[in-house]
Amino acid sequence: MTASLLIAFDGSGAAEAAVRAAGALFPGARATVLTIHEPTISPATPFRAGGALVSPEIVERSLTELQRELVAEAEAAAADGVRLAESEGLIAESAVASGERQPWEPILAAAGERGAEVVVCGTRGRGPVARSVLGSTSSSLLHHADRAVLAVPETDAPPDGPALIAYDGSPAANEAIAAAGRLLPGRTVQVVHAWESPVRHSVPGRANGDFDTWLRDAAAVTVEDGVGLAREAGLEASGEAVESHSTAWRVLTATAETRDAAVIVAGSQGHGRVASVLLGSVSAGLVHHAERPVLIIRAPAP
Repeated sequence: MTASLLIAFDGSGAAEAAVRAAGALFPGARATVLTIHEPTISPATPFRAGGALVSPEIVERSLTELQRELVAEAEAAAADGVRLAESEGLIAESAVASGERQPWEPILAAAGERGAEVVVCGTRGRGPVARSVLGSTSSSLLHHADRAVLAVPETDAPPDGPALIAYDGSPAANEAIAAAGRLLPGRTVQVVHAWESPVRHSVPGRANGDFDTWLRDAAAVTVEDGVGLAREAGLEASGEAVESHSTAWRVLTATAETRDAAVIVAGSQGHGRVASVLLGSVSAGLVHHAERPVLIIRAPAP
């Protein structure tokens, strides 16, 4: 089944990269390209010219004209996004919305109204439209979205590369694999489990080595479980356990670079049976720092 997308678009380089990534990852998908425009000032706001108050009628006419210009500018940007989306193989339509609230709110409202499975946005950059939908908005979408979010940096990833799935055996990680099976059918995946030893530098002698061996063996079992789930989801999967000597998002982004991954997939919450450092705040680290698209999957509430 082809995915349905809501692409937040402001005409910037990051927004264009987001459209290209969406076309590469979800070929033939239906997409709504949404641009947010800046709201006008309330007509009730008093204005002065030459020390005298401007009449409410003149203010209202001016604000109405400004509103038309803002909407027209947003519509032009959205139309540009649609043309780009269609050139990337997506079936696209345009939409505009007012940014009277925080930009992430109308984005998620539009995604809900249209039944979009994935919200797509860039992670940095500012375009010609008065209000950008990028930058900090990607963090807000990650925090508030009740559906998958694809966050795309301005650098282009190889379209045919594998999907790297962060896995720790938790329900959120299991949901990430299931979602990858639905949204990325037929794509080769690399299941990666990052683990760390909490006693490497605190427990001396043989006890340290025995515990590390147990952790390494448990990590191997976790990877095996993840690979099995990925294959059950119809994905061509292999896996590896990587010991983390740093933050997990650094391990994952480095592995994604080494594997030339097209996308990093991660769940948005949860921890597995081993001392895993994959999820939770790691998803935010991936979105802010990875030079590859990051697909964050929201696990259903228990």
